[in-house]
Formats: sequence, C-alpha cells, structure tokens
Amino acid sequence: MTRQAILAAARAAFAADGYERATIRAIAARAGVDPALVLHHVGTKEELFVAAHDFPISPAGLVAALSGNEGTLGERVARLYLTAAFTEGSPFQSLIGGALTNTTARDLFRQFIERGILDTIVPRLPAPDARIRVLLAGSHLVGLFLMRRVLGVEPLKDADLDYLVAVVGPTIDRYLTGDLGSLPGSALAGAAGPPAGR
Repeated sequence: MTRQAILAAARAAFAADGYERATIRAIAARAGVDPALVLHHVGTKEELFVAAHDFPISPAGLVAALSGNEGTLGERVARLYLTAAFTEGSPFQSLIGGALTNTTARDLFRQFIERGILDTIVPRLPAPDARIRVLLAGSHLVGLFLMRRVLGVEPLKDADLDYLVAVVGPTIDRYLTGDLGSLPGSALAGAAGPPAGR
C-alpha cells in the first residue's frame, strides 16, 4: 500500500508542479511518508516518474477500438483517447506536461507513442503511409488535450465528451483512412517504415 500511495502522490505532484519543480520531499509529504521511504520503494525522481506513469491507453484497448462496430473508426479512437485523457486523475497531464520540460519524460512519452500506439495501430491499417496517418491523428488528439486540460481554454475546457467525439471523429477518420493527397517519395518511405534503429 505504501508504494501505491507514493505513486499516486507522485502523479499528483508531477501534474500540479511539473517534473522540475516536484521534489521527493513534496511527494513524500503528499503520501504521508518519510522521504527516505520514497527512495527505498522507488528510487530516484526519474525512476519515480517512470514508475508512476503506467501507459494510459493499453494496446488491448486500441485493438478493441480498431475492431469494434460502434460508430466509425475515428469516433472509436477519439472516444478511447479522450475518455482516458479527460478522466480525473489520469496520468496524461503529468505525462505530457513532463514531456515538454524533461528529457526523461520526453523519452517515456516517445516510447508510449512508438511502442504503445504506433506498433499497435500501424500494422492494422491497410495503407502504405499508415505511420504518418497515425501520427497526424495523434497530434490532433494531443493538441485537443493541451487546449482543454493543460491550458484550460473555453469552451473546450467544459465541452461534452460525446460532442467532442462527434466533432473530432470525422477528422480522425480522414487521417486514418481518408485521402491525404500524395506525399513526396522520401516522406512516404519514412511514414511507412519503422523509425531508424528499430
């Protein structure tokens, strides 16, 4: 229970204060434990950040969204993402916020995108440019999250989830399955293949 309390306190601290300003002492205070216990159960602040952030969307959830039959593909993907991102206590805020300021957080978020998202969706999209399609859809959804939860811009801040899914779904459909026009050969090659070194 102590470890879970520390991880929950860490997620809250990283979301509220950002990676750089969150301290082991402050996280320990949130969890109601001695700072030495944080170091004992988890380790350094970087290790704590990694441990605190389970990937918020599972590959199994993505497969279910891709193979489901409720609404369009874009609507299913948008609903899965927005539900996970907008749920109170979701790790998305500290995950994305940390990625803006810290290299460890960026590496974690990149790993989530490449291994959790791209490796799951790209093989299931019958298109030679599937990789860039998924990245375009993801950039749209992450931007929506930033406007709503990080910046708190109205009316997105309080917009109804079903409304957002209905509005955003067709755009995600276009990214994933619609006509994107032609890409230059070099861009298409990079879009279709795995990242360098993989």
